[in-house]
Amino acid sequence: AMATVTELEYRVYRDEGDLPGIIALISADLSEPYSIFTYRYFVHQWPELSFVALDAGRIVGVIICKSEEHKTGPIRGYVAMLAVDKALRKRGIGRGLIR
Repeated sequence: AMATVTELEYRVYRDEGDLPGIIALISADLSEPYSIFTYRYFVHQWPELSFVALDAGRIVGVIICKSEEHKTGPIRGYVAMLAVDKALRKRGIGRGLIR
């Protein structure tokens, strides 16, 4: 049976154990993969701004964000990377991660 989006678990990035799944997902869409250091730069500086979507424990979606204070005012947030498993696209997982 196809997984429904309601069965997915969304949670904040936990630790290095999440990185292999995150890297595999994002690399699938890139012609030139990022180095591990690029991922670590984001998840170590803004761990509270990186989230994964899990289907039975497997990472099927990821969003990695950063925030920075803008010289003219409030803190701004940026989405650095967003990826969803090709087989599970068009089901609102990316939207769920952005929320």
